[in-house]
Amino acid sequence: MTKRWFLLVWLFAHGLAQAQPADDAALCRNAADADLAIQHCTAAIQSRKAGNETIAEWHVQRGIRWSRKRNYDQAIADHSAALQLDAKATNAHYNRGTAWSNKGEFERAIADFDAAAKLKPDDPVVYHARGIELAVKGDYPRALADFAKALQLNNKAEGVYFARGRTYFHASDFVRAAADLDAALAEKPNIYVALWLFLARKRAGDDGATDLLERDTRRLRGGWPTPLIALFMDRTDVASINIAANASDPALRRDILCEADFYVAQAHLIKGERKPAQALLQRVLGNCPKNLLEYEGALAETRRLR
Repeated sequence: MTKRWFLLVWLFAHGLAQAQPADDAALCRNAADADLAIQHCTAAIQSRKAGNETIAEWHVQRGIRWSRKRNYDQAIADHSAALQLDAKATNAHYNRGTAWSNKGEFERAIADFDAAAKLKPDDPVVYHARGIELAVKGDYPRALADFAKALQLNNKAEGVYFARGRTYFHASDFVRAAADLDAALAEKPNIYVALWLFLARKRAGDDGATDLLERDTRRLRGGWPTPLIALFMDRTDVASINIAANASDPALRRDILCEADFYVAQAHLIKGERKPAQALLQRVLGNCPKNLLEYEGALAETRRLR
Protein backbone atom coordinates (compact mmCIF):
# COMPACT_ATOMS: atom_id res chain seq x y z
CA MET A 1 0.00 0.00 0.00
CA THR A 2 1.03 3.59 -0.42
CA LYS A 3 2.86 4.43 2.77
CA ARG A 4 4.44 7.89 2.79
CA TRP A 5 7.82 6.15 2.90
CA PHE A 6 7.20 3.80 0.01
CA LEU A 7 9.75 5.55 -2.20
CA LEU A 8 12.13 6.02 0.72
CA VAL A 9 12.87 2.38 1.35
CA TRP A 10 16.20 2.81 3.06
CA LEU A 11 17.99 1.24 5.97
CA PHE A 12 19.86 4.37 6.93
CA ALA A 13 23.59 3.96 6.26
CA HIS A 14 23.29 0.15 6.24
CA GLY A 15 22.18 -2.26 3.54
CA LEU A 16 21.01 -5.81 4.11
CA ALA A 17 23.51 -8.10 2.42
CA GLN A 18 23.58 -11.86 2.31
CA ALA A 19 24.35 -13.44 5.67
CA GLN A 20 28.00 -13.62 6.59
CA PRO A 21 29.39 -16.30 8.95
CA ALA A 22 26.63 -17.63 11.18
CA ASP A 23 27.32 -15.70 14.37
CA ASP A 24 24.77 -13.55 16.15
CA ALA A 25 26.35 -10.19 15.26
CA ALA A 26 26.55 -10.99 11.54
CA LEU A 27 23.02 -12.39 11.38
CA CYS A 28 21.70 -9.44 13.39
CA ARG A 29 22.87 -7.14 10.63
CA ASN A 30 22.43 -9.33 7.55
CA ALA A 31 19.50 -11.72 8.05
CA ALA A 32 16.75 -10.82 5.59
CA ASP A 33 14.04 -12.49 7.69
CA ALA A 34 12.89 -10.01 10.36
CA ASP A 35 12.16 -12.62 13.05
CA LEU A 36 15.52 -14.32 12.54
CA ALA A 37 17.35 -10.99 12.71
CA ILE A 38 15.51 -10.01 15.90
CA GLN A 39 16.45 -13.35 17.48
CA HIS A 40 20.15 -12.90 16.69
CA CYS A 41 20.22 -9.20 17.59
CA THR A 42 18.73 -10.09 20.96
CA ALA A 43 21.39 -12.76 21.53
CA ALA A 44 24.16 -10.37 20.49
CA ILE A 45 22.86 -7.60 22.79
CA GLN A 46 22.52 -9.97 25.74
CA SER A 47 26.04 -11.31 25.23
CA ARG A 48 27.52 -7.82 25.85
CA LYS A 49 30.57 -8.97 23.85
CA ALA A 50 31.29 -5.56 22.36
CA GLY A 51 31.67 -1.88 23.15
CA ASN A 52 28.76 0.52 23.52
CA GLU A 53 28.84 1.74 19.91
CA THR A 54 28.55 -1.79 18.55
CA ILE A 55 25.79 -2.78 20.98
CA ALA A 56 23.97 0.43 20.01
CA GLU A 57 24.15 -0.66 16.38
CA TRP A 58 22.62 -4.05 17.27
CA HIS A 59 19.74 -2.17 18.92
CA VAL A 60 19.33 -0.12 15.74
CA GLN A 61 19.28 -3.23 13.56
CA ARG A 62 16.69 -4.87 15.83
CA GLY A 63 14.65 -1.67 15.81
CA ILE A 64 14.64 -1.62 12.01
CA ARG A 65 13.22 -5.16 11.98
CA TRP A 66 10.57 -4.27 14.58
CA SER A 67 9.48 -1.43 12.29
CA ARG A 68 9.32 -3.84 9.39
CA LYS A 69 6.91 -5.93 11.49
CA ARG A 70 4.93 -2.73 12.27
CA ASN A 71 5.77 -2.98 15.95
CA TYR A 72 6.72 0.68 16.20
CA ASP A 73 6.75 0.85 20.00
CA GLN A 74 9.41 -1.85 20.19
CA ALA A 75 11.34 -0.11 17.41
CA ILE A 76 11.28 3.18 19.31
CA ALA A 77 12.44 1.42 22.49
CA ASP A 78 15.40 -0.12 20.65
CA HIS A 79 16.47 3.12 19.01
CA SER A 80 16.16 4.93 22.35
CA ALA A 81 18.35 2.26 23.95
CA ALA A 82 20.89 2.77 21.16
CA LEU A 83 21.00 6.50 21.86
CA GLN A 84 21.56 5.88 25.57
CA LEU A 85 24.61 3.81 24.63
CA ASP A 86 25.84 6.13 21.88
CA ALA A 87 24.46 9.68 21.77
CA LYS A 88 25.93 10.15 18.27
CA ALA A 89 24.13 7.18 16.72
CA THR A 90 22.71 9.05 13.70
CA ASN A 91 21.06 5.86 12.48
CA ALA A 92 19.07 5.62 15.70
CA HIS A 93 17.69 9.14 15.37
CA TYR A 94 16.74 8.57 11.74
CA ASN A 95 15.10 5.19 12.26
CA ARG A 96 13.32 6.28 15.43
CA GLY A 97 12.01 9.23 13.43
CA THR A 98 10.51 6.88 10.84
CA ALA A 99 8.88 4.85 13.62
CA TRP A 100 7.39 8.00 15.17
CA SER A 101 6.15 8.94 11.71
CA ASN A 102 4.45 5.60 11.23
CA LYS A 103 2.68 6.12 14.56
CA GLY A 104 1.50 9.57 13.44
CA GLU A 105 3.73 11.36 15.97
CA PHE A 106 4.91 13.95 13.48
CA GLU A 107 6.48 16.43 15.93
CA ARG A 108 8.58 13.68 17.53
CA ALA A 109 9.61 12.47 14.08
CA ILE A 110 10.74 15.98 13.13
CA ALA A 111 12.73 16.29 16.36
CA ASP A 112 14.61 13.07 15.57
CA PHE A 113 15.29 14.15 11.99
CA ASP A 114 16.54 17.50 13.34
CA ALA A 115 19.03 15.59 15.50
CA ALA A 116 20.04 13.34 12.60
CA ALA A 117 20.63 16.39 10.37
CA LYS A 118 22.94 17.92 12.98
CA LEU A 119 24.95 14.71 13.19
CA LYS A 120 25.03 14.09 9.45
CA PRO A 121 24.38 17.41 7.66
CA ASP A 122 25.44 16.17 4.22
CA ASP A 123 23.00 13.27 3.90
CA PRO A 124 20.04 14.01 1.58
CA VAL A 125 17.95 11.22 3.10
CA VAL A 126 17.58 13.12 6.38
CA TYR A 127 16.27 16.25 4.64
CA HIS A 128 13.94 14.17 2.50
CA ALA A 129 12.53 12.46 5.58
CA ARG A 130 12.11 15.69 7.54
CA GLY A 131 10.52 17.37 4.55
CA ILE A 132 7.86 14.66 4.41
CA GLU A 133 6.93 15.25 8.05
CA LEU A 134 6.90 19.03 7.68
CA ALA A 135 4.56 18.65 4.69
CA VAL A 136 2.21 16.44 6.70
CA LYS A 137 2.22 19.09 9.40
CA GLY A 138 1.32 21.75 6.83
CA ASP A 139 4.62 23.66 7.03
CA TYR A 140 5.07 23.75 3.27
CA PRO A 141 7.82 26.42 3.02
CA ARG A 142 10.14 24.50 5.36
CA ALA A 143 9.27 21.20 3.67
CA LEU A 144 10.13 22.64 0.25
CA ALA A 145 13.40 23.99 1.63
CA ASP A 146 14.30 20.51 2.90
CA PHE A 147 13.52 18.89 -0.45
CA ALA A 148 15.61 21.54 -2.22
CA LYS A 149 18.49 20.77 0.16
CA ALA A 150 18.16 17.03 -0.51
CA LEU A 151 18.30 17.63 -4.28
CA GLN A 152 21.23 20.02 -3.86
CA LEU A 153 23.13 17.24 -2.11
CA ASN A 154 22.02 14.60 -4.62
CA ASN A 155 20.00 15.67 -7.65
CA LYS A 156 19.01 12.04 -8.22
CA ALA A 157 17.88 11.36 -4.66
CA GLU A 158 15.14 8.77 -5.04
CA GLY A 159 11.63 9.80 -4.07
CA VAL A 160 12.33 13.49 -3.47
CA TYR A 161 10.57 14.72 -6.61
CA PHE A 162 7.48 12.74 -5.66
CA ALA A 163 7.50 14.16 -2.13
CA ARG A 164 8.10 17.71 -3.34
CA GLY A 165 5.45 17.35 -6.03
CA ARG A 166 2.88 16.33 -3.42
CA THR A 167 3.91 19.27 -1.26
CA TYR A 168 3.44 21.73 -4.12
CA PHE A 169 0.06 20.08 -4.72
CA HIS A 170 -0.94 20.55 -1.09
CA ALA A 171 0.20 24.18 -1.30
CA SER A 172 -2.07 24.68 -4.38
CA ASP A 173 0.88 25.25 -6.72
CA PHE A 174 -0.39 22.71 -9.22
CA VAL A 175 1.88 23.69 -12.12
CA ARG A 176 5.06 23.13 -10.09
CA ALA A 177 3.48 19.99 -8.62
CA ALA A 178 2.93 18.57 -12.11
CA ALA A 179 6.52 19.35 -13.12
CA ASP A 180 7.96 17.52 -10.11
CA LEU A 181 5.55 14.59 -10.38
CA ASP A 182 6.41 14.23 -14.07
CA ALA A 183 10.09 14.04 -13.06
CA ALA A 184 9.21 11.47 -10.37
CA LEU A 185 7.34 9.31 -12.87
CA ALA A 186 10.29 9.41 -15.27
CA GLU A 187 12.63 8.55 -12.40
CA LYS A 188 10.66 5.51 -11.24
CA PRO A 189 7.39 4.60 -13.04
CA ASN A 190 4.67 3.93 -10.48
CA ILE A 191 0.90 3.97 -10.79
CA TYR A 192 0.41 6.08 -7.66
CA VAL A 193 2.83 8.72 -8.94
CA ALA A 194 0.88 8.71 -12.21
CA LEU A 195 -2.37 9.24 -10.26
CA TRP A 196 -0.93 12.24 -8.41
CA LEU A 197 0.46 13.63 -11.67
CA PHE A 198 -2.98 13.39 -13.24
CA LEU A 199 -4.56 15.18 -10.27
CA ALA A 200 -1.98 17.98 -10.46
CA ARG A 201 -2.47 18.41 -14.20
CA LYS A 202 -6.24 18.38 -13.82
CA ARG A 203 -6.20 20.93 -10.98
CA ALA A 204 -3.81 23.08 -13.05
CA GLY A 205 -6.37 23.17 -15.86
CA ASP A 206 -4.52 20.91 -18.30
CA ASP A 207 -7.10 19.81 -20.89
CA GLY A 208 -4.92 16.87 -21.90
CA ALA A 209 -4.65 15.41 -18.38
CA THR A 210 -6.93 12.43 -19.04
CA ASP A 211 -5.17 11.46 -22.28
CA LEU A 212 -1.83 11.71 -20.51
CA LEU A 213 -3.11 9.49 -17.69
CA GLU A 214 -4.04 6.88 -20.29
CA ARG A 215 -0.53 7.06 -21.75
CA ASP A 216 1.32 7.17 -18.42
CA THR A 217 -0.45 4.15 -16.90
CA ARG A 218 -0.73 1.89 -19.94
CA ARG A 219 2.10 -0.37 -18.75
CA LEU A 220 1.41 -0.01 -15.04
CA ARG A 221 -2.14 -1.31 -14.74
CA GLY A 222 -3.24 -4.59 -13.21
CA GLY A 223 -5.17 -5.14 -10.01
CA TRP A 224 -5.66 -2.35 -7.50
CA PRO A 225 -5.52 0.67 -7.95
CA THR A 226 -6.27 0.27 -11.67
CA PRO A 227 -10.03 0.80 -11.05
CA LEU A 228 -9.21 4.34 -9.93
CA ILE A 229 -7.66 5.02 -13.33
CA ALA A 230 -10.92 3.91 -14.90
CA LEU A 231 -12.85 6.24 -12.58
CA PHE A 232 -10.84 9.27 -13.65
CA MET A 233 -11.33 8.28 -17.29
CA ASP A 234 -15.11 8.07 -16.74
CA ARG A 235 -15.10 4.35 -17.53
CA THR A 236 -16.54 3.21 -14.20
CA ASP A 237 -18.51 4.61 -11.26
CA VAL A 238 -18.08 4.95 -7.50
CA ALA A 239 -20.15 1.85 -6.73
CA SER A 240 -17.78 -0.24 -8.85
CA ILE A 241 -14.79 1.30 -7.07
CA ASN A 242 -16.18 0.24 -3.69
CA ILE A 243 -16.69 -3.31 -4.96
CA ALA A 244 -13.14 -3.39 -6.38
CA ALA A 245 -11.75 -2.11 -3.08
CA ASN A 246 -12.93 -5.20 -1.22
CA ALA A 247 -10.18 -7.59 -0.09
CA SER A 248 -10.14 -10.67 2.11
CA ASP A 249 -7.32 -9.53 4.41
CA PRO A 250 -8.76 -7.01 6.93
CA ALA A 251 -5.67 -4.75 7.06
CA LEU A 252 -5.33 -4.74 3.29
CA ARG A 253 -9.05 -4.04 2.88
CA ARG A 254 -8.82 -1.10 5.29
CA ASP A 255 -5.90 0.43 3.40
CA ILE A 256 -7.55 -0.04 0.01
CA LEU A 257 -10.83 1.47 1.23
CA CYS A 258 -8.85 4.44 2.57
CA GLU A 259 -7.29 4.93 -0.82
CA ALA A 260 -10.67 4.59 -2.52
CA ASP A 261 -12.19 7.25 -0.25
CA PHE A 262 -9.36 9.71 -0.89
CA TYR A 263 -9.26 9.35 -4.66
CA VAL A 264 -13.05 9.36 -5.02
CA ALA A 265 -12.98 12.59 -2.96
CA GLN A 266 -10.51 13.94 -5.53
CA ALA A 267 -12.92 13.02 -8.31
CA HIS A 268 -15.64 15.00 -6.53
CA LEU A 269 -13.30 17.99 -6.07
CA ILE A 270 -12.40 17.99 -9.76
CA LYS A 271 -16.14 18.38 -10.46
CA GLY A 272 -16.53 21.07 -7.81
CA GLU A 273 -18.56 18.80 -5.50
CA ARG A 274 -17.25 19.91 -2.13
CA LYS A 275 -19.79 18.35 0.24
CA PRO A 276 -19.34 14.66 -0.73
CA ALA A 277 -15.59 15.24 -0.97
CA GLN A 278 -15.47 16.61 2.57
CA ALA A 279 -17.43 13.63 3.92
CA LEU A 280 -14.98 11.18 2.34
CA LEU A 281 -11.93 13.14 3.51
CA GLN A 282 -13.25 13.13 7.07
CA ARG A 283 -13.69 9.37 6.81
CA VAL A 284 -10.04 9.02 5.76
CA LEU A 285 -8.92 11.12 8.73
CA GLY A 286 -11.11 9.15 11.12
CA ASN A 287 -10.46 5.61 9.93
CA CYS A 288 -7.11 5.39 8.17
CA PRO A 289 -3.50 4.75 9.28
CA LYS A 290 -1.58 7.97 9.66
CA ASN A 291 1.34 6.73 7.60
CA LEU A 292 -0.65 6.51 4.36
CA LEU A 293 -0.04 9.01 1.57
CA GLU A 294 -3.80 9.39 1.42
CA TYR A 295 -3.97 10.43 5.09
CA GLU A 296 -1.40 13.12 4.32
CA GLY A 297 -3.48 14.15 1.31
CA ALA A 298 -6.72 14.23 3.30
CA LEU A 299 -5.13 16.50 5.90
CA ALA A 300 -3.98 18.90 3.19
CA GLU A 301 -7.31 18.92 1.34
CA THR A 302 -9.17 19.56 4.58
CA ARG A 303 -6.92 22.54 5.26
CA ARG A 304 -7.56 23.84 1.74
CA LEU A 305 -11.33 23.41 2.00
CA ARG A 306 -11.38 25.44 5.18
